[in-house]
Amino acid sequence: MKGRSGPLRSMLVGVLVGAIAGCGSISSTPSPTAPPVLGLDWARAASVERPEVAFTAPSPIADPSNPDPSGRSGHPLHFPGQAIISDVASLPSGTLVAIGYVAPGWHPIAWTSVDGQSWQLHPMGNADDTFPLAMAVGADGTIVAVGRSGSAPLSWTSRDGATWQDHPVAVLGTGSAERLTTVVASADGFLAGGSVGPELTDRHARFWRSRDGNTWRPVVDSPSGFANAEVTSIARLHDEFVAVGVVGGVQHPTGSVAWASADGTAWDRIDSPAFVGGRAVAVVAGPGSMGVAAVGSDLDDREALAWISADGRTWTRAPGEPSRQFNGKIRMTDVVEIGGTLVAVGNYAPLQRSTAISWTSTDGLHWTKGPGSAGQEQAEFYAVAAGGPGLVAVGSVGGPDDYVPVIWLSPGR
Repeated sequence: MKGRSGPLRSMLVGVLVGAIAGCGSISSTPSPTAPPVLGLDWARAASVERPEVAFTAPSPIADPSNPDPSGRSGHPLHFPGQAIISDVASLPSGTLVAIGYVAPGWHPIAWTSVDGQSWQLHPMGNADDTFPLAMAVGADGTIVAVGRSGSAPLSWTSRDGATWQDHPVAVLGTGSAERLTTVVASADGFLAGGSVGPELTDRHARFWRSRDGNTWRPVVDSPSGFANAEVTSIARLHDEFVAVGVVGGVQHPTGSVAWASADGTAWDRIDSPAFVGGRAVAVVAGPGSMGVAAVGSDLDDREALAWISADGRTWTRAPGEPSRQFNGKIRMTDVVEIGGTLVAVGNYAPLQRSTAISWTSTDGLHWTKGPGSAGQEQAEFYAVAAGGPGLVAVGSVGGPDDYVPVIWLSPGR
């Protein structure tokens, strides 16, 4: 993975149920006779179990304190709660695992599937204000998820995606809130990244190492190398690591940054001019000799952006092209490499109403946009991974009134 703090913030942007058909759309209807294309054509999974606490129909008994006699939250479109799927991965057995969090209360939850079509729920814990944001699968099949609970970083481990154990994560004793936002498997365990600092203002980057996902050791702080930034994603490039992050406050970022490390402990900071004005949220090792590719958006979400680097230190920003531009909001939220092709997912929205969209690229500089489908309307892609018939993407549909968990498969239509 990928690390994205994006899903948690993304739910505030969302989409409105009952989209205006065709308003500002950049999608087109695919040919009914053309074969589906991996990474561009998507179909929804047949069944994704919904948390009962969030989506049970409200009581018909009127609440005198609620102006809406239906007992709902005051808006006729609202369910009592919400659910966000934040990441997805495939196990060596082929089982697919997704993680996320559910309201009321915001507690952690997981889904598993053996065929990609039917997804079952599993609890990850009962603590409120707890958010698993990213996960990775180790060489031995151990699943490690990371995130936060309240103001403390937290990790989870599982062998099957159905039974989970949470673990406290050591901090450097600053007394401020810390959180894990991304994790990647390494040759000798796991490497995680995140930040320390207030939830809505300036952050300071952090890294952690673990051999088993249970016990974590924070990397010694670098006052200048980690300043004013949060790690959003880490990738393995041969025997080294490359990380990307966002610079500036959470609500008002000013750009992005990269780091490179041979051991996950000593990091070189790269403030590349290519990252000025951009928000890099996901990075992945590319095909062949490409090196790594990162994706995200400009600071106003007016253009989906991409970058490539052969070594994680010298970066090139992809030139602007119509496939990644839109007169509204548009962004890439995650990227994966499969079969020599990069596949990025994200969404675009003329107003509040988003449409999930994907792109493919063989060089990280030029991107082909998917045709879209009815199953992607009023929806957002948050994360993507190899698995199922080829690729599996997770997200939601129905915001900003309701965030209902949805999973898509590619190829599909």
